[in-house]
Amino acid sequence: MKRFLVCLIVALISSSCNIDDEIRTTLPPSILLDSPTGVYTVKLGEEIVIAPDYESAEEATYRWMSGSTLLGSEPSLVFVGETVGKIYITISVTTPYGTDSEEIRVDVVEREIATISISAPERMTLSVGSSYLFRATVKSVSLPTRITWSLNGEPQAVEEPSAYLFISEFVGTYTITATSKTDDGEHSDSVVVEVVAPEDMPFVWEFESDILHGVVGRSIIIKPIRASHTNEVTYYWLSTNQPNDFGRESSFVYTPRTKGRHTIKATASMIKGNETEVISVMFTIDAYEEGTFRRPKSVTSSADWAKVYDYTPAPGQFINELKTGGFDSTQTTATAAIAYAEGRLSSGSWVSLGGFGGYIVVGFDHSIDAVEGFDFAITGNSFKESNEPGVVWVMQDENGDGEPNDTWYELRGSETGAATTIQDYAVTYYRPSGAAMPVAWSDNRGGAGQIDYLPQYHTQDYYYPLWITDECYTLRGTLLAARNYDSSGNGTMWIQPPYDWGYADNRSERDSSPTHAQTNLFDIANAMDGECQPIALTHIDFVKIQCAVNAKSGWLGELSTEVCGVFDYSLKQQ
Repeated sequence: MKRFLVCLIVALISSSCNIDDEIRTTLPPSILLDSPTGVYTVKLGEEIVIAPDYESAEEATYRWMSGSTLLGSEPSLVFVGETVGKIYITISVTTPYGTDSEEIRVDVVEREIATISISAPERMTLSVGSSYLFRATVKSVSLPTRITWSLNGEPQAVEEPSAYLFISEFVGTYTITATSKTDDGEHSDSVVVEVVAPEDMPFVWEFESDILHGVVGRSIIIKPIRASHTNEVTYYWLSTNQPNDFGRESSFVYTPRTKGRHTIKATASMIKGNETEVISVMFTIDAYEEGTFRRPKSVTSSADWAKVYDYTPAPGQFINELKTGGFDSTQTTATAAIAYAEGRLSSGSWVSLGGFGGYIVVGFDHSIDAVEGFDFAITGNSFKESNEPGVVWVMQDENGDGEPNDTWYELRGSETGAATTIQDYAVTYYRPSGAAMPVAWSDNRGGAGQIDYLPQYHTQDYYYPLWITDECYTLRGTLLAARNYDSSGNGTMWIQPPYDWGYADNRSERDSSPTHAQTNLFDIANAMDGECQPIALTHIDFVKIQCAVNAKSGWLGELSTEVCGVFDYSLKQQ
């Protein structure tokens, strides 16, 4: 009897083992991803191995599918990032006992190349014995970045990685290269410098135009936009209409005393070796009587601006911006940029002027007369602790052609004549070498800096206007001393106090409109000529607003004048 029980127990145990084997071998397969989120990241051009673990996968087959494309049939997948974007992949494992599948995502991202730009024209000419400080701006990346400089391929030692001082000791052609390197790769930018003997330096004396307009009794300042700065140049100006009016400086101030066409001959001469090089320019000035082309108001006249004639902003975070900035990437010509500005102003939205020097020019369907008190108004978006002042200029249609091609007169403001105010300040902005980069600038006083790229707020590829095709462009105007400061002490709270009076987009207690929000009022009587002397204008036809500060407020970025509207104040009050 005991022997029978033992045999029975052994038989039961044996039967139980067979059942366990059958249960274990009939389980369906399962996939255990090697990423807890199912999301993988690979850089463009690199590969990643995706290798899940599997359970119950004996005799299994595998399929890696992206849409209808078979990527692989092995337990693991070697994936190469060929195109930036999100790639969705399904991995399936199949055995005789079932199938399991999982969807994963592979994010193919750009390699972190720190694009670099040298803040200078692509070709330059320097004189032997002179020097030039080249600066470079670099795209911000998460990887450590190293900057090196070379001269004709030879590495150069520098005190500051982002700057290289070139000293032109000998005549020749030199290629200066700045290179930025990360673990993902490198990028270079180069400038070619031609070094010549002093007597071979290009002799330059260039003017914006040799055809000018004026008003009888009103001074016209004729000033070159580019000139050779040397004491060895002799200048001579002579008016054929007024022979007693002559000059011996690079610029000339002329006051026509009669209406009609005036002719001025100007020469600049410089001795080069045994020869004298001469540049001659013949200017014609058409002088008109004050008010000849004044356009009186009529019953159909509108108080608001009628047309935008020019929109040339400096680079800035709202330029080309697709969301709050209102751009749509089609603004690739000056005409399209003007249409954009007109659309924004017509809808009551703001137009950004970018950094220093950016401007907009508007006109009206009538002449705005100079009356007692304020004559016209400009609406911005300032508030008590955020003021981004714009200098205001006015122009008469002196020649009656309906275009703003006459003389601009700056309106005096509270900072006019201050020791910290700079007249005839100029900033040159340089096109970045690649997307998502700061925009470098240099000024005519030896300064340099950049308009920061702020990816946390504005992600358009370029802050440099799309419709400006030149590799660099220069904006000139009046610079006010910046008043912005960090009130927190840790960079989190920036204050931009107002200026006393005379500027757009500025919450002034003296000239803010009592009836129109965020609007400044202006008096034509504050017009002054290029020498900051008062000038009497009976009326105006065009208004230019220009960003007057070159500053930035930490994480907020550059200070930038905004304009929401311009109108005839006296007509609006009627």
